[in-house]
Amino acid sequence: MKTDYSKLNEKILELAAKFDENGVFLINHEEKTVLSTVYGKDLSTGEPITAESRYLMPLDCSSVLVLCILMLIDGKKIRLSDKIAKFVPEFEHADKISVKNLLAGKSGIRDFYYGELRRTLDEDAEYAALPDMERRKKDMELYLRDYSFETVLGLIEGKPLEHEPGVSGDSSTSERFFMREIVERVSGKSVEDFVKENIFEKLGMDNTETGTGKDALPLYTLFRNKDYIKFETENAGFRFFTTTAADLEKFMLGISEHRLFSEKLWKAATKFDSDNMGLGFENLNGTAVFFFDFECYEPAIFYFDPENSLCWMRLTPDCSKYIMEGDSKFLSFTKETRSEIEPIFTFPKNTKMVPYGAKNWRQATSLEIREDQREFVSGALDTIAYSAAYKNHKLFVEMEGERAVGLLDLSVDKKKGDYNIEIVLIDRRFQGKGFGKFMLRFAVDYLRKAGAKKLSIGVNRFNIPARNLYKSVGFTEDCVYEEGVFMTQNLE
Repeated sequence: MKTDYSKLNEKILELAAKFDENGVFLINHEEKTVLSTVYGKDLSTGEPITAESRYLMPLDCSSVLVLCILMLIDGKKIRLSDKIAKFVPEFEHADKISVKNLLAGKSGIRDFYYGELRRTLDEDAEYAALPDMERRKKDMELYLRDYSFETVLGLIEGKPLEHEPGVSGDSSTSERFFMREIVERVSGKSVEDFVKENIFEKLGMDNTETGTGKDALPLYTLFRNKDYIKFETENAGFRFFTTTAADLEKFMLGISEHRLFSEKLWKAATKFDSDNMGLGFENLNGTAVFFFDFECYEPAIFYFDPENSLCWMRLTPDCSKYIMEGDSKFLSFTKETRSEIEPIFTFPKNTKMVPYGAKNWRQATSLEIREDQREFVSGALDTIAYSAAYKNHKLFVEMEGERAVGLLDLSVDKKKGDYNIEIVLIDRRFQGKGFGKFMLRFAVDYLRKAGAKKLSIGVNRFNIPARNLYKSVGFTEDCVYEEGVFMTQNLE
């Protein structure tokens, strides 16, 4: 089926206006640019952003440094299992921390910036007396300073690890300085030269240069989701590179096509833990995400769906705004655009039903039902709470690859001979694609194997799609009431 990208483009522009977003959104499918749209303005001049606009990106960030180390691993100069004592023996805890711990953001190293410098600054009376926005500007200036590895070590010297290496915990700003030092000591080159040779030149990023190019869009942070504040990057010690959207598409494809590091390392980097974290990558509802991290936001985010030969990116020179709906629903441009793209390319291919648990709870709680189905179907949170309330209930998450698409609650009481399909929920974005039929076939087979001889279920009389779905897997309508329909299926 041919995708109508014009409608998707209209939706992205609509969301850009809704969230006051500035920048570029680009989708590449099967190595072809199928959508590239530009929106918003340069906040410093008010001029519209164009396809030729240049972007300032953080070179000295964790994600870029992770890439550098992955390339050194491919070159057999580093191993994931190596202790970092092999490279930075002067650090007192180095023999406890592996390279893998460092790349995963689980080293436990004390954060020199938030744990030491920012804490000390916060205790300063002169700083405390400043208006909130002026304090924020001081924070930004502090972040942009040039910190040597020796400075970082000096600030955390004698400090215990925050947690055991490899254990889930907050990542540390200190980690990128350790990664930078390892890259430079092992390669014998500065990070700038290493990246230029092994990424920019290798991928043909001819319009990319290290440093803060004068023609680049300035970077802005967002104060309390309302006011923009410009980063003064001209004389900053932080390392940047200047690039274009076209060159960053080459960068994205370099990762997608395994031209920067091997497929074997891709699998290791995207093997996600229960916190959905990998090595430099995160898992967002089955999509591998890689971003350039800079202070409190990400000026570039890259999304990878290799199963569908799909990747896309969002670039912005500004910290993105968010919208809160109700007490807890957090909406952002990146989240909403991802919700528009995922269902276009998601069909039953590697579908499976797995128990609800630590690895999928976050995705499961985010599943949504259509507004017109609310009177018929329980929402995700209600389903999870209902299932947890009864010992004889079994809750399953329907996964398409690594992406959650639905929830199924079954009840099994062998003593009473009671077997029921309690709740069937397919996320609104993935309905009409066959996921419901797959789920119900699993439910019937599971209950049959558990000992069920006959199944019965009640369906709202006016929920026609649900009635048709149950019929498609062998249920027949037994009784029709004023509001509901009683359906049965013999399993003997």
